[in-house]
Amino acid sequence: MNMKLLTLIALCAVTSAYKITQLKVPLYADPRRAAELSCQFEMNDHRLHSVKWYRDLNEIFRYNPSQKPTIRLFNVTGVIVEGGECEGGCCMVRVMPTPVATRAAYSCEISTEGPKFLIARETKLMTVVAMPDKDPVIYGAPKLAKPGDQIVLNCSSDYSLPASDINWYINDELQKPELWHRTELSAVQSGGLRASWRILRLSVPSDVTGALRVRCEAVLSVEPPVIRETSVLMTLFSRTHLSKYVSNRGARIVYQDLMLVSVILSNVNMILSVILS
Repeated sequence: MNMKLLTLIALCAVTSAYKITQLKVPLYADPRRAAELSCQFEMNDHRLHSVKWYRDLNEIFRYNPSQKPTIRLFNVTGVIVEGGECEGGCCMVRVMPTPVATRAAYSCEISTEGPKFLIARETKLMTVVAMPDKDPVIYGAPKLAKPGDQIVLNCSSDYSLPASDINWYINDELQKPELWHRTELSAVQSGGLRASWRILRLSVPSDVTGALRVRCEAVLSVEPPVIRETSVLMTLFSRTHLSKYVSNRGARIVYQDLMLVSVILSNVNMILSVILS
């Protein structure tokens, strides 16, 4: 038992003598620009045989200091390898993702010289996504509304990859989409980006007073999901309040008109007095 324990301790000491100290892989990669991945490692008393990068199970980069050329690139489906470099205990690779919303595992693997060729490996996930630059915009929302009003709203998202799914909320209650009001998509832009929009047909309820808050959510279905939102507030008037508002507004307009007529007559009298004098 003691001999097995000593052997295990010795093996742990050997394997811990070389290690990957830091692996940097962006959580999100924009298909319009290259992503940089870096792998830092320590060899201590071991000699480095090679550093390899993998996308899922496919090798995309290899550094072998004992071979010529020392660096080799391998393009695979889903990514274009633009280049890479290794210096000291760090290897960096630049990849250009294809304009498809995908998630892939990127692994850095270091190995020691033979005869054992001991290996250390670390993996992180990267999702291809183009973030929207702006919040969604709601069109068609009046500032004032009354019970029974029929209002058609449109929520439009910014360009993104994947295209955003649109969700509507009224006073924080999710509105179920109607079949003919599904999320619509724009034509594909550079990098595979698309904008999206969705209509909401709203009938102002008679049992709600005060204000109605309408919120639009633009959701990118990636892991983890990306959500941007915007909201509008519509003040609700009952028929009694609305009639008072219109009546008061009308009174103000009549008063303003009378004041304007008075000013005009005063100016006319002044002009006539100057001419007659």
